[in-house]
Amino acid sequence: MAIDPSAVGRVYPPQPYEVSREKVREFADAIGDPNAIYVDVEVARKYGHRDVVAPPTFVMIPVMRGFDLLMEDLGIEYARVVHVDQRFSYSRPLIVGDRLETTTTLDAIRQVAGNDLLTIRNDVRGADGDEVCVAQATLLIRPEESADA
Repeated sequence: MAIDPSAVGRVYPPQPYEVSREKVREFADAIGDPNAIYVDVEVARKYGHRDVVAPPTFVMIPVMRGFDLLMEDLGIEYARVVHVDQRFSYSRPLIVGDRLETTTTLDAIRQVAGNDLLTIRNDVRGADGDEVCVAQATLLIRPEESADA
């Protein structure tokens, strides 16, 4: 069953997230990036940051909270999802101690070969409302009957 096109434009409530040193370290380890700016405060300060910096794709952790709201609202199981495209546009890096709020918007739905193609925008802001990052994703949602195929 196709996703109702009237869902386009839905905005999901801001989801809070605090960037912690341990989560940044774990993420850098998980992606195999040994850059010292992700784990060493002195190195980060040398480059003008108040604390360690998160790798660019780390923002997917807070973004996923918005994805979860959207998926639940639209009745989509992750087993039917293919992550087609992801783009990040940063205004500044994520830094340990940042308190973020991520607002998720369903920007578009279109049908492609019997699948739904969703365009999702996540606006990530700091505690003071400053723009940190805009994450844009394209997700392909397979029909329910082919989820087990």
